[in-house]
Amino acid sequence: MSASEEQRQQLRRISTQLSEILDSSQTLGGSDKELAEIETALSKLNSKMTALRDRKLLEFYNPDFAGDFRNILPCSPISGYFNPIAPDLRIWQEQDRVYAEGRFGKIHEGPPDCVHGGIISAVYDQVLAFAALANELPSLTASLTVKYRKPTPLLTPIRFTTWLEKRKDRHIIIHGECHSGDMLLSSAEGLFIMYKKNSTGN
Repeated sequence: MSASEEQRQQLRRISTQLSEILDSSQTLGGSDKELAEIETALSKLNSKMTALRDRKLLEFYNPDFAGDFRNILPCSPISGYFNPIAPDLRIWQEQDRVYAEGRFGKIHEGPPDCVHGGIISAVYDQVLAFAALANELPSLTASLTVKYRKPTPLLTPIRFTTWLEKRKDRHIIIHGECHSGDMLLSSAEGLFIMYKKNSTGN
C-alpha cells in the first residue's frame, strides 16, 4: 500500500512536529506538574502510534526525486523528509556538484553548542553519494575520511559542497567541504564503488 498525496503531506507534518519535540526535549525544564503532563500526553500519543505501526505507507527508495535529493530516501535519518532526526538541510545539484545547506538543531549536539562529529560524517557520506548519483554514477561507500578543522556550530547556517575528483573503472573519488560563511569547518574524501550491473544489463 502506498501513501496518497494527502497522507504524504500528513506524514511530513507529523515528522516535522516530532522533530521539534525531540529538539525541545534536549533543553526541557519545568515543574513536576508540567513535566508529568507532558509525560502523560506523550504516553497516550505513543500508544496511539504504536497501534498503527507496521503499516508503512512510504517507499524505501524514490527514483523520481525531481531535483530534490531529500526525496530519494524518504525515511533516511540523514536526508529523509519523513525522519524526525534528519537535519533540516536543502540538498540540490548545480551542474556536476551537489550542495547541502541549512542548520543543525540541539538533537545533533556533541560538544556544547556544536554538532556531533559523527553526524557531520554521516552527512558527508550521504551528500558525497548524491554527488556520484548526480554524475550518473550510482555507487556505494567503500571508505570515508573526514578532517575536522573547526567545530561545526549548532543553529548556524552551514553549507556542504561536494564534487567528483576522479574515476577509474568502478572506483570513484569524491571530495567535499563544509563551510560556515567563509570559514572552512571540515573536509572529506570518499571512495565509492559503482553498482555492478548484472548479466541482463540492469
